[in-house]
Amino acid sequence: MNTASGSPRRIGRGVALAALALALLSAFFLFDTYPTERWEGKLVLVPKGSHLPGVVEIFRENRILPHPLAFRAIVLLTDSGRRIHYGEYSFPTPPSAFDAWRIMTRGDVVKYEVTVPPGANLYDIAKLLEVEKLVTAEIFLDAAGAPDVLRRLGIPGESAEGYLFPDKYLFVKPVTPEEILEFMVRQFRRKVPPDAEKRAEELGLSLHQVVTIASIIEKETGVEEEKPMVSAVIRKRLALGMPLQMDPTVIYGVKRFDGTVTRKDLRMAGPYNTYRNHGLPPGPISNPGLASLSAALNPSKTEYLFFVSKNDGSHTFSRTLPEHNRAVELFRRAVREDEG
Repeated sequence: MNTASGSPRRIGRGVALAALALALLSAFFLFDTYPTERWEGKLVLVPKGSHLPGVVEIFRENRILPHPLAFRAIVLLTDSGRRIHYGEYSFPTPPSAFDAWRIMTRGDVVKYEVTVPPGANLYDIAKLLEVEKLVTAEIFLDAAGAPDVLRRLGIPGESAEGYLFPDKYLFVKPVTPEEILEFMVRQFRRKVPPDAEKRAEELGLSLHQVVTIASIIEKETGVEEEKPMVSAVIRKRLALGMPLQMDPTVIYGVKRFDGTVTRKDLRMAGPYNTYRNHGLPPGPISNPGLASLSAALNPSKTEYLFFVSKNDGSHTFSRTLPEHNRAVELFRRAVREDEG
């Protein structure tokens, strides 16, 4: 008795038809694209939490694929919906449905590199982020001063200034200001010496005061070997009850960062004017790097009370006011010679 469900010829024809259908479908997935000569390159943002229908609609609205449902079919056939990554995707050439599926399931999103140099302040960082169109400067600055955000990040004071560690960061859109702050503060926690709070207590300081001192050091000198000496000057002046008289704090207080301090600025009342006020300013004036943080925790054992620029990036340190006055005159002479 013949128990076969069909003849070998009929089965063979069915397999061939299935193979042909699969080949045609594959060709459709692989080669169904917009003409290259009319393509200008596109960026597409897939928001967090997007589901497959939403992604298909994004492709349709942005005219990425001639037949977006082909992309949907691939995702359903491969059961890969959960592998689609959110973020911004770049399509410099017209993708096929298969290309789009492969790019999105691999998470080949556009990454934005933001390099925060030592000594950058909140306003500098806000501008860097705005240039990359990650967030607007205004929204970032608002978040950096929001009390609830600062509490969650464990930052004392009125802003995140000082706690955004200078480093190279890679961000993926969309990203919120709070997420950016969290990335940078987390890096600060990783980089700051593990015994920093204990060492600060031994110096009679809070960690916030140490970060404030480090931020001043960072703005006063870029010469690494000078940093512990600047730290010593700050500590010595604080111990003697002398005003710090540090120009960068005045510049920060008047919210003008061109590095030029006028006599009017020096006379202006404000919490960051260390010519008029004794003690440290209320908080950091920049985001210090590791060398400045280390110098704030480990001032050199010197008796210097003054320093002035040599007009070459380095400084002359002095113990007495007459020594300092002579160094100031040398600096002014060098400036006149450069200008003449």
